[in-house]
Amino acid sequence: MLSEDIGQRNLNFESYRERITNFSNEFELGLFLYIVRRSLLWIVLILLLSFAAANLYLRYTPPTFESRTVLQLGNTNSAQKVLEVGKFYEDNNLQSTVELLRSRFFIAKVLDRLPLKVGYYYKGQILTKELYTQSPFVLISPEVHSEAVRDVSVVLEEILADRVVLAYTLGDQAFRKEVVPGERFRTPHFSGVLQITGDLELQGNEPEGRYYFRINSMRGLVNRFYGQLTVKMVDANAQTIEISCRDNNPFLARDMAAAMAETFIDYDLESKRESAENIVRFIESQKETVFEELRDSETRLQAFRKENKISNMEDLMPMFLARTEEYENKILELRMERGLLDEIEQATLDSSAAIDVYDLIPLLVGTDYESTLAGLIGSLEEMLTKRAELAFEVTEQNDGVLSLDHRIAIQRRLIVESVNTLRKRFDEREKDYLEQIEEFEDRFTGLPEKELQFARIERLFHINEKYYTLLLEREIEYRISRAGFVPNNRILDQAAAGLTPIAPVHGTIFLSYLVVGFILCLLIVLVRYILHDNITSLNNIAKLSNASIGILGMLPKYKKEIPISQLLVDKNPKSLIAESFRSVRTNLQFVDNSPGPKIIAITSTISGEGKTFVAINLAGIISFSGK
Repeated sequence: MLSEDIGQRNLNFESYRERITNFSNEFELGLFLYIVRRSLLWIVLILLLSFAAANLYLRYTPPTFESRTVLQLGNTNSAQKVLEVGKFYEDNNLQSTVELLRSRFFIAKVLDRLPLKVGYYYKGQILTKELYTQSPFVLISPEVHSEAVRDVSVVLEEILADRVVLAYTLGDQAFRKEVVPGERFRTPHFSGVLQITGDLELQGNEPEGRYYFRINSMRGLVNRFYGQLTVKMVDANAQTIEISCRDNNPFLARDMAAAMAETFIDYDLESKRESAENIVRFIESQKETVFEELRDSETRLQAFRKENKISNMEDLMPMFLARTEEYENKILELRMERGLLDEIEQATLDSSAAIDVYDLIPLLVGTDYESTLAGLIGSLEEMLTKRAELAFEVTEQNDGVLSLDHRIAIQRRLIVESVNTLRKRFDEREKDYLEQIEEFEDRFTGLPEKELQFARIERLFHINEKYYTLLLEREIEYRISRAGFVPNNRILDQAAAGLTPIAPVHGTIFLSYLVVGFILCLLIVLVRYILHDNITSLNNIAKLSNASIGILGMLPKYKKEIPISQLLVDKNPKSLIAESFRSVRTNLQFVDNSPGPKIIAITSTISGEGKTFVAINLAGIISFSGK
């Protein structure tokens, strides 16, 4: 018996495997539709469940809103166009501006403009709603005594007519504080004044939803909005940038996008103004030093003229001055460049210096060492910006911050070493020029000693005078350029509160869930089709038979109660089962028409399959024919 069961199971398994292998070649559409009809209940149930799941997803998924603003960058320099003065401001680089707007450093500046130091929320049974600018209560003048309380939910646990109970948990310890609205309170971790501003329900027992607030940390806010903000270039030629913000609160998304654009306009204007003031301050400091030297040389020149009664340079050799003037101009240029190198070194080594390292870049334009120092200073600027952004994410003792500080120190040493190398070169060149001048002086040793002394004093006076005049020209040009320079950054498209959520999209969600449900229905039908092992037509018998046999007919299954005699054809001769037996009787006549009695054998694999039922009713239908 056991061996027969094992053999039957193996046969069924081989049949299923063969059906899967030949699925594409032996697909029966009629059988497939039959199984679909038999599975209609499951199909309808799965589709209804998919529809219900889509409704639940839409019901309990917070909507996401998006607000956009378009910013156009530009600068206008009227002084450069009208007076043809030099260009002292760098043009806005679109890619660097985009990276600045994306940075955590800039996002932190934007968040300072928004009322997000304390966040107010209402938590329902499932969803939580942020009550941005719509909270029925506010925490006025909050003071944090322990940083551990930041980003911790403080629940308004009991709301009564004359008091409110605050509750929060730090670690494993719970804290409760009963406060009176409008009066200042203090907890072990923070203090403030809780003010009721709206229709806050006063309930003594626990409501279905709860109000709570959080004292936000800047790092937490930056991390939250860093992933919600998108900054991209719209048109490089038009210098336009699109700023978009996504949030569950449409008004917060609008204010954040608008604050991004407004903060950039103010930041760009302030940074350029600060850079201009620092450079003017540098020129003024140099001008004061040169003015003192000029006044000293002028005093000495006047004293020498009075003492020696020499009124002008006509008494000295014009050729001497012509030959030395060229070297004097070169010495003047070297001194100016050396002064710039001193300021760069001071700003690099002293972080509290008045001149910022980044503001010296415009002064390097046109110098021989512009490419060398500008690249080093630019690299240092990138490292300092990266460190400022990293300070919002990690502590000062983080390995990344320490590594970046080490690289910044190395970069500062490189700049200082480069400045020292350039200074040595300038000293050598100045020494060479002075030697050339001394050589010319030696050639004219025959001149009276007093005339040569007068020439030296007057030459020093002219050098200082030229240097001072040059500084005055630079200062005037820069002041004119600064007066005519106007940052022309504009907001082309103001941010608006989008009241239609961009996600979830109802049509897409319903379609997705219904497609998933349809796929599940199809899989169920396919599995039932593959596992189907019932004989439903004569074609199944012909296909599954290993030998070529004749088919006499097909008898339907009788689903009603069979009488004890098992004879049915006499009770309802017009029934479908009676007609089926007549068809078998007719086909038997074509099997053997020889005279005499015939023997019909009816067999099956197991008992109870209907051998007796078929034999009795077939005999009855034959007897009814009278043959």
